[in-house]
Amino acid sequence: MNTPAHLPLPRAVHDLDAIAKARPIAFIGVDPGATGCAALIHDGGQELLDWPGDAALVVPRLADWLARFEVRLAALEKVHAMPGQGVVSMFSFGQNVGTWQGILAALSIPYVTPRPQEWQKGLVDHKAGKDTKTASLATARRLFPGADLARKKDHGRADALLIAWWAKRQSLGGK
Repeated sequence: MNTPAHLPLPRAVHDLDAIAKARPIAFIGVDPGATGCAALIHDGGQELLDWPGDAALVVPRLADWLARFEVRLAALEKVHAMPGQGVVSMFSFGQNVGTWQGILAALSIPYVTPRPQEWQKGLVDHKAGKDTKTASLATARRLFPGADLARKKDHGRADALLIAWWAKRQSLGGK
């Protein structure tokens, strides 16, 4: 807008600034697996976006999150190939990671890529389950009692929520 410095800005511009400043702060966690999920957490709760298999279906949802929240930081799990995974599986997995990186970068969402050991340390209660997936589910159910985590296969949702929780802690200086 080319408003001369001596003229006041239109009221609508002030209203937009107030709306932008009033957006709640939020954090995003992403489990990039084939059954992965993106989770947005904020003081009022959380929202989940299961990976639909198509980036075109993710972008509008993340854009909506950006319109409603001030996303301070996203964390995209830094994962690697596991022994025994097939070539096609590894390729698909790599495509998912790259797709998430592209989406976050294109939407100018600042993000970090913690390894599973980083975000799980001090967060996932390994006594809560015999394996990491079970322990993550138990921890997420405790921290996010309102989240839809009823099924064993919801471990991608649990991880995304916990990764978002880790991002929040990092952003707030480990608090």
